[in-house]
Amino acid sequence: MGAWFAVGSELPCSVIALLLVGQILGGSVGGSGGALYGAMIGAIAGFFLGVYGVYKTIAYLELIEQKSQERPKYMPPMEEILEDVVFDLEDESSG
Repeated sequence: MGAWFAVGSELPCSVIALLLVGQILGGSVGGSGGALYGAMIGAIAGFFLGVYGVYKTIAYLELIEQKSQERPKYMPPMEEILEDVVFDLEDESSG
């Protein structure tokens, strides 16, 4: 549930953050008119950046879910593979 909450809040957070950055940068360059245009450009850029971030996050979460559903494969360590095995063929109970 927490992962989907993070995905749902990523888009509005990026829009608001870049809106404020655009407003500050636009205000410093062009005064109050520049702040308005900077805020609009920042909001649009934040929207596209947020959509891209949501897309990448969902793809990553699906990859994790797919890996968790795979059956784990056992691969012994190389030391165990290269180990010399000696079988004791003599039966101790018949002695």
